[in-house]
Amino acid sequence: MKTTAYAFIFFFFFATWISCGKKSAGTAQDQNESDSLITITQAQFDAMGMALGVPQQVTFRETVKVNGKVVASVNGQAQITSRVSGTVKSIHREIGDYVPAGSVICSIESNDYITLQEEYNAVSNSYRMAKANYERLSALYRDSIASKKDFQMAESAFKSIAAQYEALTQRLNLLKADAKEIENGKIFSILPIRAPIGGYVTQINCVIGEYVTPEKTLMTLVDIDKVYLQLNVYEKDIAALAVGQKVEFYNPNNPDSIYSAQLSKIGKAIDPEKKSIVCIADILSPRKSDFVNDMYVEAQIITGERQAVGLPEEAVVKVGEEYRVYALQGKEGDNYLFKSVKVSVGEQSSQNIELTGDVPQGQLLVRGVYSMP
Repeated sequence: MKTTAYAFIFFFFFATWISCGKKSAGTAQDQNESDSLITITQAQFDAMGMALGVPQQVTFRETVKVNGKVVASVNGQAQITSRVSGTVKSIHREIGDYVPAGSVICSIESNDYITLQEEYNAVSNSYRMAKANYERLSALYRDSIASKKDFQMAESAFKSIAAQYEALTQRLNLLKADAKEIENGKIFSILPIRAPIGGYVTQINCVIGEYVTPEKTLMTLVDIDKVYLQLNVYEKDIAALAVGQKVEFYNPNNPDSIYSAQLSKIGKAIDPEKKSIVCIADILSPRKSDFVNDMYVEAQIITGERQAVGLPEEAVVKVGEEYRVYALQGKEGDNYLFKSVKVSVGEQSSQNIELTGDVPQGQLLVRGVYSMP
């Protein structure tokens, strides 16, 4: 009987110990699960600007990153010269001024200009006399009154002086001079220099009183409405390019202002030193006044687009070598319960990040992630 009693007591204490052990183990497991959750109060949620969301189909771009500059087209820039030698009499524009096409930008006082007008006047008088004599003899020759020899001499003299007259007229036209006034006896000592295009003055290379020759560049004009992008694309990226692709670009000094362009020309020769080709993109942004000639830009050529599941970039945090998101596990009163979940990522853009593999279901924290404890 004593043996039976001792056995019963031993069994009772052993069962109680096992039960307590299991209860303790279960409590620890529950505690660990509770510790893995992050609790955020409603007040914290609001104060830190947090927001919930779910993975969605978003557009990811395939891009080629390049650099380049804004340049004026061949018809959008001009170097101003004087076609005759002389002294700079006046300068009517400053750097940065807009100059309408045909307006006077400076003037040259020139003896050569005076000499040209005198020569034109003399040739003009001779031309009128030779023309009248030729027409008179032509009529007489038709009526068999004048000899053929006299007619041919008059014709030869008229054609010779007519060629000189035409050449001098064209020289005056190049100078934008009024040939009719000069024929009437007016002689000008000052030659006005006019802008061949409308644009902004970017360089002034002369001063008042300076003696200049036709080879001297007096000013440079740039038409900002006729600028385009000149992009340098590395050899390895050429195969991905196609005319018509969209281009986004910005000045590194102002990265928040992003402009758009369209690839219009792809170069056909590789620079052996830079290992790149020059491509041209037409600027689509309406405010071309934001640009200056030779302005450095950084750009990306959009070579393709695809749809994939993604989240806002700020919803995914990198912890060591892993990427994690915060999944909502539920609410207890005014408290949000979150759990850190490992995810696999793919493409990244300036706004979104692609999720690959197993995508977490349910609501995720998509804003205010970096405020999590």
